[in-house]
Amino acid sequence: MRKLSFALMTLIALAGCRTVGTPGGSSFYECDRGTRLVVDYVGNGAFVKVDRGRRLLLRQTPSVSGAVYEGKAGQRLERTGGGVMWNTAARIAPERCRSIIVPR
Repeated sequence: MRKLSFALMTLIALAGCRTVGTPGGSSFYECDRGTRLVVDYVGNGAFVKVDRGRRLLLRQTPSVSGAVYEGKAGQRLERTGGGVMWNTAARIAPERCRSIIVPR
């Protein structure tokens, strides 16, 4: 448990050192239903900002295909090729999201 807490604190500290939107830092996605995501992949976790809201911490979970990140409140982000699939506990079906370039 102590190692897990240390790893989580390290992850949060490292994420605080990065500036959202820096080249090579954040990944930007636009989803089928208009949802926009800003994702920072850090260690075995991902910080996800949904539609300019607050940042959510998702932890990587074991997966047979690709990387899957899940949050405590039912959020799920699955990396698929050049995009992601995004879902929350409030939705029946996930949204397909494609990577976009955001002008600086």
